[in-house]
Amino acid sequence: MDNLTMRMKKFARSLGADLVGVASIDRFDAAPEGHRPANILPQAKAVVVCAKRIPNGALESLGTSNQHAMNTVDSQLDMIACQLAIFLEEEGGLAVAVAESYYDWDAEKLHGRGDLSHKHAAQAAGLGRLGKNSLLITPQFGNRVELASVVTSVELDADDMLQKDLCPSNCSLCIKACPVGAIGEGQQVNQKLCRGFMIQTLPKGFVVENCRECRKVCRVGVKRQGG
Repeated sequence: MDNLTMRMKKFARSLGADLVGVASIDRFDAAPEGHRPANILPQAKAVVVCAKRIPNGALESLGTSNQHAMNTVDSQLDMIACQLAIFLEEEGGLAVAVAESYYDWDAEKLHGRGDLSHKHAAQAAGLGRLGKNSLLITPQFGNRVELASVVTSVELDADDMLQKDLCPSNCSLCIKACPVGAIGEGQQVNQKLCRGFMIQTLPKGFVVENCRECRKVCRVGVKRQGG
């Protein structure tokens, strides 16, 4: 690993990132057209992905407290990505912190795509592997992480991708736990079923996600109290 890549990762961790990885842009060749690094930054040479752990308690609690914890983690990741982009630009390149929100949205299917898929970027950067419920599973924290990505023209050393499948082939806990049966074969999730049940709008327009069963039941990498 070159010195710049090492310094970049150290800086990201100093900002609060729990995990940091780098993917080369050729690993996104199979991504949908319009959702590749070069669509965000034509000069792109690498994608940096940061992960931050979700507190276990946030998944055990529902309602506004749960949503507040998740929103806080996401806000911290947005800050990390922005600061990381500035760090990389001070090294002489360009960098873009990728937005989490969807612009490519199908209202009928309740299905969207962001500028770049953070979970696929994280897999490409060696942070983990996708599980049956299509969430990223990391060796350190299971699927209890949120993600942020930065596309940059700076040349960085790419990390090796994880070859081991972290989702046990004989496990179906997340599939059985889904209250609406939204998890299908091949890491496919019916977003209309999932979002239609999960997302609730409270008075004054406050939106909360009232179901995280597929995250909660996954045992991979989860550090529990007393265990």
